Amino acid sequence: MSAADPTDHLAFTMQPANPPSCASGPLQLASYTADASGNLTTTNTYKNMPASLIVNPSDMKMSPSGKLLAFAGIEGLQIFHFNGASPITHYTGLITTDPVDQMFWDNNNHLYAISHTTNKLYVFTVTPTGHQQAPGSPYAISSPSDIVVQPLSR
Repeated sequence: MSAADPTDHLAFTMQPANPPSCASGPLQLASYTADASGNLTTTNTYKNMPASLIVNPSDMKMSPSGKLLAFAGIEGLQIFHFNGASPITHYTGLITTDPVDQMFWDNNNHLYAISHTTNKLYVFTVTPTGHQQAPGSPYAISSPSDIVVQPLSR
C-alpha cells in the first residue's frame, strides 16, 4: 500500500522477508522522496521503520497536511506521524479494534472510517498533538459499502 503527502514524499508498507518461507516480521512503514523524474529514494532502514499493529491491512491514507498517516485493517485503525523524508514515527495504538475497511480525511482534521462487518461509521478528530472520537461515534449504518469525503477547497 502507498499514500502520498502534498509535496514529494510517499509512505509504503513493507514486510520483512526470509525466503523461501517469506514473511518474517510485522508490517513496517517506510517513507520515500520522489524527484522530478519520479525516482524514489529513502534513508529508511528496517531498523528505523515503525512496525504496525495492523497485520491484515485494508487502507492507508495521508492527512491533507501530510503530517499524519492513518493505517487500517482487520485489527482496527492506527495513526502515525509522517515526517516527510525522515522516518515515520509511532503516534497512537489502535484507536478502534473493529475492522476498518476504508477511510478518508477532510480538511478539518477529521478522519472518517467504515467497518463493513460491524456496520459502523467512525469519526475521529486527529491532529499531530491529540486525537479523540467524535461524540456519538461510532454511528450505526446499514450495510456500508464505500466512503468518499470531498474536502472543501481552501
